[in-house]
Amino acid sequence: MSMTQDEVARAYEKTRTETIISQPALLVALYERLALDIELGKEYIKNGDIEKTHNCLQHGQKIVIVLRSSLQKDNFTGGEDLWRLYNTLIDLLTKANMTKDASILSICQDIVLPLKDAWTEAVAREQAKVEAANNDNLA
Repeated sequence: MSMTQDEVARAYEKTRTETIISQPALLVALYERLALDIELGKEYIKNGDIEKTHNCLQHGQKIVIVLRSSLQKDNFTGGEDLWRLYNTLIDLLTKANMTKDASILSICQDIVLPLKDAWTEAVAREQAKVEAANNDNLA
């Protein structure tokens, strides 16, 4: 069974938009995992589990390093501020890991959770726009 040109075009567009959406979705997934690492780190500190605390906070630091390394800070307003915020997060996660101080992780949560929520909302809005445009094209 061969596809018509319209079917090929729709399949291409669907694949293209799914690929475009995958990058922002990855960003949201990184923020979600970072938030989880911070929450788990607090829990492990409370329970006195030094090794699990260390592993979670190390993983969180790696996520922030990935976020920072993928940031194109010169391409948008606020890029430099986000760069500095990522540096601050790395410093705080390191300090929390060294001192096993859950209050420092609360500060990290105050930074990360609003960013995670903002990116989640932005990605959902964009995905809704893409889906609406695709539905309009199919009609």
